[in-house]
Amino acid sequence: MGRRCWAARCGWTTELLDELATLQAACVVVSKQPRDKNVQPPDLPYKLRRLDDLNAHTPGLPVCYFPPLEQLTSLVDGEPPMIGPGWSLPPRDEVIPTVRTIGFRKGAGTNGSMPPILHAKLALLGRLWDHDEDDFGPADVTAFTPKRLWIGSANFTASSRRSLEFGFWTEDPVLLRGAEEFLLDLIGNSEGIDPDADVHMPERALPDYDDAAMAEAAAELRFPDLDDD
Repeated sequence: MGRRCWAARCGWTTELLDELATLQAACVVVSKQPRDKNVQPPDLPYKLRRLDDLNAHTPGLPVCYFPPLEQLTSLVDGEPPMIGPGWSLPPRDEVIPTVRTIGFRKGAGTNGSMPPILHAKLALLGRLWDHDEDDFGPADVTAFTPKRLWIGSANFTASSRRSLEFGFWTEDPVLLRGAEEFLLDLIGNSEGIDPDADVHMPERALPDYDDAAMAEAAAELRFPDLDDD
């Protein structure tokens, strides 16, 4: 009874949450949720606590399988980090949590109107794979191969079961590539379950590069073989 009650209150069906928990890796991006005026941060409203628990007990999405996500770095004081000499790449085991949000929080500066929301309903399934060799020899190769794409009108909630919905699976290569690019862009621009900002403020971004510092460091390098000439 408790599971059914929670599923009705949070929107997502219990079956969907159970399936997410069984996957090797997954990331679901939804519209940013409004805050309960009776619940103050860092506490979470009831419907978000279960999603936070899901994030704590699921693998999330390893960024090493997705080059567009690997290029992004966490913000420093709200700004993209400045990369200069001595900067090191983030660890390859970095993971993005299973459930993320994106967009604008309803009711904050919108006069109670509904702000633009993430209305696309897509599910991309595929295979994560590893290999110990590339075209140049031994290497740690990680990649994702998309296999099937779900396109539909249902939003995977309990209420959608009472509606007339439409959807279909496709394995069309062009649609698979386009959906992967679109979904990775969403994930890269996503935020946590209950971010402080009411407006859209991604937690990750492409870094800035200190070209002058890098050029100065390169000029200071000494190459003995060239000096001898």
